[in-house]
Amino acid sequence: MSMIRASFLILLCALCSAQSGAAASAQDSSAKTVEQKSEFEKAFDDARVLAAQGRLEDAISGYRKAAKMQDDKCAPCFQMIGHASLQLGKLKESAAAFRQAAELKPANEADLYNILGVVLYLENEKEAFGQAAVALQRAIDLSGGKIVMAYYNLGFALIKSGKEQQGTEALKKFLELAPGAAEAVQARAVIGNPKMVDARIATSFAVKSSTGEDLSLERLRGKIVLLDFWASWCGPCRVDMPEVRKIWKKYNSDQFIIIGINLDKSRPAFEAYAKEQGVMWPQYFDGLGWGNKISQLYRVTAIPHTILIDQDGVIQATGLRGGDLSNKIGELLKNLQKHSNESATK
Repeated sequence: MSMIRASFLILLCALCSAQSGAAASAQDSSAKTVEQKSEFEKAFDDARVLAAQGRLEDAISGYRKAAKMQDDKCAPCFQMIGHASLQLGKLKESAAAFRQAAELKPANEADLYNILGVVLYLENEKEAFGQAAVALQRAIDLSGGKIVMAYYNLGFALIKSGKEQQGTEALKKFLELAPGAAEAVQARAVIGNPKMVDARIATSFAVKSSTGEDLSLERLRGKIVLLDFWASWCGPCRVDMPEVRKIWKKYNSDQFIIIGINLDKSRPAFEAYAKEQGVMWPQYFDGLGWGNKISQLYRVTAIPHTILIDQDGVIQATGLRGGDLSNKIGELLKNLQKHSNESATK
């Protein structure tokens, strides 16, 4: 599936909304006894079970069956069809389902148009970008501007459809309403240079390392930065650590840095393992485990995990390990050196 590179956070936010209306309907249904449930409610619940089992095609069929029982006037049914279709990478089917749900004018109509705009954007076609902008503006109008992320989404859709000035104005409105949002860095970058619309800008942070040094992503601009998420209790992380150490020894320079993001809760356990493994690169430890602040910032849900950021603060790769990671770092450093040499000769 063609994924939005600018920021998949807009997709995550949209899907939360997509599921909320259907979840509420499902909860109302689940509160009844089996005897009390109507044929429709049973069909809807059966589809939910299939979706939870990962049987998405069957779930879609189940939701369509439930919708037919209500003369195709079941907004939650079409919401969930849209969600399942999106998971399957069927973007056009997903967009059609979310549109059908929105046109039934449920209580969350504005949210549905925001979701529809995101899915249309994901189709990555010029005509679809224009349709996305229309849907997103509808979300803003219906909500009275209360769906703040819709301004962010609209900005990207307008720029991709060739309306740069209108797009940057939408992003400026987003920043006015949510200056501290995680997406603010991305919005500012695109306002400054609309060509950055397809780039994923790394979210900034400024923290203290485990040894008290300042770690600021902004101050590291100009370097290749590897964020390595790990924990001493994580078996795959222990297997991977020698490879990370090799990368540090091979590329450690003024142009490259690794920042380890440790998800241990025990500082002694973290420090003992780091010492045992000869970890010399900076580490961030806050003792919050999965609640680690930087881990939360980047929505990390599994470790080991890596995020590779170039000299402009753009995320170039995620999840690479071993030789693939080493090769990508080498490629980025080669390009950085080439750029530096070209700048020096001008």
